[in-house]
Amino acid sequence: MQTYKFIVLLLGLFTEFLAFSQMENMNHNYNLNLVKKDEVFSNATIGLPFVKNAQVIKLSNGQNYTLIAKQVKQNINGKIVKRFAYNGSIPGPIIEVQKGSKVKIKFINQTEVDQTLHSHGLRLNYLFDGTVGLGQKAPVKPGETFEYELYFPDTGVFFYHPHIREDYAQDMGLYGNYLVSSDKKNAIIPVNKMVPIILDDILLTDAENSYFKGYANYAAMGRFGNIMLINGVENYKEKVTQGEIIRFFITNSANTRTFNFNIPGAKIKLIAADMSPFEKQEWIESLIIAPSERYIVDVYFKNKGIYKILNSNSESKTQLGLIEVSEGKLEKSFIDDFMVLQEDKIQKSEMQKLSKHFNKKVDKNLIISVNMKMDHSQHGKPPEIEWEDNMPKMNEHMTSQDVEWLLIDKETNKKNMDVFWKFKKGNYYKIIIFNDPKSKHPMQHPIHFHGQRFLVLTDNKVKNNNLAWKDTVLVKTGHTVEILLEASNVGKWMSHCHIAEHLSSGMAIGYSVD
Repeated sequence: MQTYKFIVLLLGLFTEFLAFSQMENMNHNYNLNLVKKDEVFSNATIGLPFVKNAQVIKLSNGQNYTLIAKQVKQNINGKIVKRFAYNGSIPGPIIEVQKGSKVKIKFINQTEVDQTLHSHGLRLNYLFDGTVGLGQKAPVKPGETFEYELYFPDTGVFFYHPHIREDYAQDMGLYGNYLVSSDKKNAIIPVNKMVPIILDDILLTDAENSYFKGYANYAAMGRFGNIMLINGVENYKEKVTQGEIIRFFITNSANTRTFNFNIPGAKIKLIAADMSPFEKQEWIESLIIAPSERYIVDVYFKNKGIYKILNSNSESKTQLGLIEVSEGKLEKSFIDDFMVLQEDKIQKSEMQKLSKHFNKKVDKNLIISVNMKMDHSQHGKPPEIEWEDNMPKMNEHMTSQDVEWLLIDKETNKKNMDVFWKFKKGNYYKIIIFNDPKSKHPMQHPIHFHGQRFLVLTDNKVKNNNLAWKDTVLVKTGHTVEILLEASNVGKWMSHCHIAEHLSSGMAIGYSVD
């Protein structure tokens, strides 16, 4: 086995050497060695305040709140680095609201780059979606202010972040959660504690700075980090009392990394997805979560001891944090409720009513592909998920000027923002998304639709028997995913890959709901 792994490693290194050599021989407009000082973002930390811990902010219907994007510094792995933060914390404030609430967010940009605030997953007024050119007329420039009017029609965990140069601004630390609770009493099964968890990674190297002002690098596979973060910190720790049941609200804010989240030794129950509960709860061993996806799980810690939070996949097993479970007296035990897999009667009833649309004809067909100067297609079957960056040097040198990631309308053959679909409010649309395994670089893509919600009906013709409302779906390499989009929210919207470098490389389409 060791010999086999060594041979696989050698083959990987040889493949990267060939690709890197090919790239070095190309006529590049941008070579890292030739990048001028004024073409990279400054990494200076002198005079910047240290990052703070996130606060929980509870907002009532009609309330106003100020959110400031600013520059801070943080000690990560013994190195003081420049970061961005909302209101000084990474993640930003945890904003708790009740379903049906309307609030106003006064957003102030104190960073050195243009910003917007995108409230990911909210079915809100498109003028406040933070997408310049489709709703918001202009970016919020450094020193400027913009007031966002937000509406929360759905329960669950939602995600706010920038929507300009996400490969830079979001990776620097600009992300946070909205936690939206039900407006009905006794709608949530009780637990001992509720804990938001935002998964992330950050790439720290000896290089002075590798974020370019005019374009994104790491455009092939996206920027994989080499240090894992939970809630903005390495070596995350949570203290729990033996026998407690903890509800984790999990968000993936990483630029490109898909996590396989698990806690060995704990009992985990899957409750909800991006925008709703599942029809029925499920016991799970681990949870695959792509960039911008959210899930809610309840976790039972039966025994005292140290539990590891892991990212476990076929290529590596990485510790993300620790949960310390100690003896103590519980105010109340919820174990009886926890041990029963409940059905969500409201969700199940809604899905039964919508089932008449499940077998309707296909309305739209999308193909995922890529234009790039080099061919990274693989002999044999490529992996369904690229868990790690196996060609980091080559990836670092591939910029959004060298790579064009593609969403192609199969019917018209138009690509990216030349595609603009028109939908009618109140209708349901079946959309097929095919991730071409024979493209020049086959890999997984999390596809996000702004302002609406959808159901994942099938994945590679396998029927989904436990439906929840989603706004992002992970389309694995070679897979065909079938979704049913509910056109419920009037406006002009975007759909795109939520790997930040792929969005910066053009991987987005437009659509409207009238």
